[in-house]
Amino acid sequence: MSDNIIDTVSITIGTTMYGRFEDLPNTTSHILAEFIDNALQSYRDNKTKLENLEEDYKLKVTIDIDWDKADNRAKTIVITDNAAGIAKDKYVSAFMPALTPENNKGLNEFGMGLKTAACWLGESWTVKTKALNEDVERTVSFNLNEVIANDLEELPVETSSKGINEHYTIITTTDSTKNVPAYKSISKIKTELASIYRKSLREKEMIIKVCGEELAFEEYEILTAPLNRTPNSPPIYWKKEIDFKFGKYRAKGFIGILRDINSTQNGFVLLRRGRVIVGAETDGRYFPKCLSGSTGTFRYKRLFGELELDGFDVSFNKNDIQDKENLDALMEALKGEIHTKEFDLYNQAEEYRLDDTRKHVKKIVTKYNSSPKDNRSIISIDNFANNEVVQSNTESTKSEVANEPTGTDLMPVVIGEYGATYKIKDKNYTLKVQFVESGNDLFWVDVRQKNENIIICQINTKHIFFQYFGKPSESNIAILKTLAIAKFTARESGQDSATDLFNFFNEYIKKTKV
Repeated sequence: MSDNIIDTVSITIGTTMYGRFEDLPNTTSHILAEFIDNALQSYRDNKTKLENLEEDYKLKVTIDIDWDKADNRAKTIVITDNAAGIAKDKYVSAFMPALTPENNKGLNEFGMGLKTAACWLGESWTVKTKALNEDVERTVSFNLNEVIANDLEELPVETSSKGINEHYTIITTTDSTKNVPAYKSISKIKTELASIYRKSLREKEMIIKVCGEELAFEEYEILTAPLNRTPNSPPIYWKKEIDFKFGKYRAKGFIGILRDINSTQNGFVLLRRGRVIVGAETDGRYFPKCLSGSTGTFRYKRLFGELELDGFDVSFNKNDIQDKENLDALMEALKGEIHTKEFDLYNQAEEYRLDDTRKHVKKIVTKYNSSPKDNRSIISIDNFANNEVVQSNTESTKSEVANEPTGTDLMPVVIGEYGATYKIKDKNYTLKVQFVESGNDLFWVDVRQKNENIIICQINTKHIFFQYFGKPSESNIAILKTLAIAKFTARESGQDSATDLFNFFNEYIKKTKV
């Protein structure tokens, strides 16, 4: 243990500077991202060691907040990770402000993230860390008033013995500054962090939990439709993969067309080193005129993309790209990559319009998703009959599809979707109602995801039924979705007769809402 002792760390920068850190322009999400960046880079630098040590190792970063009941603002913030910790050879430099790391090609490139982020949130903070393959835990405590009053240039390091295979870092901020988040803003923070780390979350590189909730990035729906100028041609999935070089610069990712116009999803998100720099959900996105067109056009409203950039520097707080002139030049050069006769993203985004049926479906889906939660409560049948549920193995589950379409209709284009929850035999099932535009039948039930407790009811909006009786309505959708879940319930009960189906239908329809 004696070989690993560090008595003090330098914090020399001019003590008055620390008092100014909280005035730096920033947002809570980007500040918390500094801590996540450090954990993620530590994992990347030590990935092989960590995974060899623990067979099922997964990087986890948790952010817990203790709220002040008086004003509903954060009183204490604790950021914990199970990365490799801060090793002895990097420990002293980690606390020296403005000391750029020897390797600045990662996420902690400026050498200021931990200190400025902690001071931005709290006037007091501690960093407790245990480095992999070392036998000590080290703790540094910072108090702004003491640092300023005593003109401190270094802080003591507390050391305690720990097992050599332990590894973690725990950062705690207290004595909150004016910047700490209010309770009402936590939902926005979760959304922005999920957006910033969408790539890592998508690739399951790490787990992030904020106030007990595991974050997930919700992917945007991409348009699937025929070329607008040839409406009878086969549908196209309007997403273009990009890998384009322009001198020392490179853009890699995709550009696509949104299925539905959405003012929070259009435009371009710019990433660097695997994390979002520009366009983190509620932040401003990038709208190069050469790609997005003029403000207010359908192309502007529908075109979107994610582009990982190489060759560009970023701002100090990592929320903007430097060298805008060359960024615009790169986008101009990229223009030709997405403008071909067979796959014309520009004209499709500009000319595509929802037909009346699609507009109607969109309104129904939007109305359901925005309805009060008490209108979407779990629908259950308390008495499931006396029969035991017939358990099916995987092979039989695949065949339990009522009116399953065949051939090219196996993957119809979904133009809208929402979910309802049904409780069957004390088990919750999600019934996904999907609106499609193909198939010979009015609706069918797909139970191939039954083992995941998901049942799919697909309703064919192009069916002649809707030509005779008008567009899909709340009443006929309610009947079709209830028939679907009643059919599933009857089959699960082992009573798959017409009488049983109607009995279950009559029970469910009393509680069904669109």
